[in-house]
Amino acid sequence: MANYNTFVAIDCRSRKPLLVTSSARKANALLRTGVRIEVWNDNSLIERIYQADKRRERSPLSPYIDAEREYIGRKQRKAEKRNRKR
Repeated sequence: MANYNTFVAIDCRSRKPLLVTSSARKANALLRTGVRIEVWNDNSLIERIYQADKRRERSPLSPYIDAEREYIGRKQRKAEKRNRKR
């Protein structure tokens, strides 16, 4: 594992991994009843996330999704700045 967050989607019934990704948005798409998401960072388990209550409006993965969006935005601004210099 690496120094960044890795999300592992696991089927709770068969205990088999469905997807291993560094994208919180891809992991959030798989989050449903019967599937849990494990968040790993630097070879240690940070958090286990299960399906949220229907009453809650925010996903339990929302802090990770927000951080991913900020990272992509920074990367995009940096690329635009680099392209303007050309």
